[in-house]
Amino acid sequence: MPVAPADVLRRTGVLAPRRRLVTIAFSLALVAVGLVGGFGAAKLADDPHTARPELLVGVVTWSNEQTRLVAFEEDETARRPLDGDTIYSVIAESWQDAGGALHHGSTYPTCLAGEKDDPVSTDRHRVELEVLHRDTGGQPKHIAVHVRCLD
Repeated sequence: MPVAPADVLRRTGVLAPRRRLVTIAFSLALVAVGLVGGFGAAKLADDPHTARPELLVGVVTWSNEQTRLVAFEEDETARRPLDGDTIYSVIAESWQDAGGALHHGSTYPTCLAGEKDDPVSTDRHRVELEVLHRDTGGQPKHIAVHVRCLD
């Protein structure tokens, strides 16, 4: 029975280095694909288009229930005399009262509400706000997505 040239090469060990080279190249390719896939997953997890709220604690000095705007002074933030108020738009669909109860729907947080028949409050109430900041190319917009009344 005639011997095939590949059998001769296999017996003599000539193909063994080629197989090792192919195996090593294949292994390196798998590692490279794994690394690229891992970096891709990490990149998706750090999507720059995902909004992450910032948690702020301070005092609401002015609030208007009709416009849902509040003037907010963050704790430990030094303000210069000519600084204007930082105005936040309250779009929160839920809020938490000082006792810890959650309220859902479009009700306005009681710690921000004015007196009966007056939508404006100038009472100073401590709150915790989860906010998003939006750059509109000029004046930044501040949006409160959750309110927690602290007093």
